[in-house]
Amino acid sequence: MKITIRTPHLTVVDDFLDEAEFTSLATSLQFLPYRPMHSKEWVKAYGLSSAPVLQSEMATRGRVDSTPPGMSRVGSLVERIARPDETLRADYPQGITGQGATVTGRTVLSGVGAGLNWHNDAESLLGAYVFYGHPRWGSSWGGELLVLAEDEAAGRDRTGDSGSRPRETNGDVGPDFQLDGRAEQYRNDIGHGIFVSARPNRLVLLTSHVHHRVTPVTPSAGDQPRTAVVGFFVSDTGSS
Repeated sequence: MKITIRTPHLTVVDDFLDEAEFTSLATSLQFLPYRPMHSKEWVKAYGLSSAPVLQSEMATRGRVDSTPPGMSRVGSLVERIARPDETLRADYPQGITGQGATVTGRTVLSGVGAGLNWHNDAESLLGAYVFYGHPRWGSSWGGELLVLAEDEAAGRDRTGDSGSRPRETNGDVGPDFQLDGRAEQYRNDIGHGIFVSARPNRLVLLTSHVHHRVTPVTPSAGDQPRTAVVGFFVSDTGSS
């Protein structure tokens, strides 16, 4: 396990699982039942693209423990993320542990053309994570996580209202659905940040306050989906 990137909003951990654990998890993800992302509700951050996005059922750890049938290895991963060892605990977003929150986890498969719009997560969440579970990922296959360089913007008057940072009315609403345009202006004014490739066996931790997106998977990926276990850290008073 190696901490590759550390900022106030972002931590990237490579080789999170040992080789045997990762191989076992990556294999198990191929046999989970999946359903289309928008089959039960419109997940607005994914837009309405015809590109394939599938998701599994959800495992949870912390205040609530649950593991759907066939998802024992995903459940074990969520357990590891919910209750990190001491070397990683200090790098978690403030207040995030399995003892102080419910940690969710489900697998999301993104096919060619699928991505995620610019957004920031709901205020009720403590943070989010993504773990890349595909066995390989090419550098030209897309699917990079882009994170806005908000550290430099802290305290600056970029919005005309004493430097307060904009938020959408709902954390999962993309930039085309904001009511006043302030978030779009905020992102354009900063205009740079960090990209994180979808390297296998990589864990990415995000606070709920950082603007981020995922670039579309390119045709170079062929029939290899971007395979990620994604989840949220939900406080005792929050909702999933």
